[in-house]
Amino acid sequence: MTYSGPVIDTHHHIWLRKDVAWLADPPIPRMFGDYFGIRRDYPVEEFINDVKPQGVTKSVHVTAMWGPGKALEETRWLQSVADKHGFPQGIVSNIDLADPEVEAAIKAQKKFPNLRGVRQMLYWDADPVRQGARRADFCNSPDFRRGFALLEKQGLHFELQVYAGQANHAVELIKAFPGVKMILVHAGMLTARTQAAIDQWRAALMMMAAFPNLHVKISGLGMYSSGITLPQARQVIRDVIQIFGAERTIYGSNFPLEKLHASYADFFGIYRTVLSEYTEAEQRAVLHDNAAKFYRV
Repeated sequence: MTYSGPVIDTHHHIWLRKDVAWLADPPIPRMFGDYFGIRRDYPVEEFINDVKPQGVTKSVHVTAMWGPGKALEETRWLQSVADKHGFPQGIVSNIDLADPEVEAAIKAQKKFPNLRGVRQMLYWDADPVRQGARRADFCNSPDFRRGFALLEKQGLHFELQVYAGQANHAVELIKAFPGVKMILVHAGMLTARTQAAIDQWRAALMMMAAFPNLHVKISGLGMYSSGITLPQARQVIRDVIQIFGAERTIYGSNFPLEKLHASYADFFGIYRTVLSEYTEAEQRAVLHDNAAKFYRV
């Protein structure tokens, strides 16, 4: 049976192109390839038109990474959009947790009622295009951990984005902060379809899933392969649920990046098809209930 109840999309972006540094001219090489189709405004009105026909009733906006020094400005704008349009109900902001002034930055962000968590890019690879952090183990540097320790007290979760090859570093962080809720973004970033890559990714997920303070987000599944096919989605979603359980798995679209290759209806239809293999209660958990509890929306 296919679930037909309310859906919460926990990973999307909206923007005005003029505000986002990486959308400006000239285009910057990105790990997800050509992105001409999203180098334009993607306003909340378009997002709502994309998602509402698919049953999405609430959403969480994850920072679009406007650029250095603009994190608070992004959150302020998103809160104003939410106040006017009702979306997004949750906001995940970009905060540099290694910044000496991180406590002041968190307090400034906390003034906005829809703030729920923090995203700081931690993924690292030898290829500069695939680097979001200064080094592979940046998450365990003293400066980063000093800021990270503030999250539990402030009631904020962390969006963890690392490659499979960084799993050992991620585990050190997860283990050191059992009181901080975390969610593994983009299903742990399976960036290649070779059997060796899949095996490494599965092993990484099993290492990290051992810690109950970590959830996983099945988002961005087509970001590294110019779209997602039903067999590819089935393999990733099945593996994630087998490893983490439906009770710790949460849906996110990663729109409008996925809009480069599919409409929301086509993209989400693949998710619905795969999830229809599970019980209605499990589908509702993945598509709604887990998100409502984790993100408090």
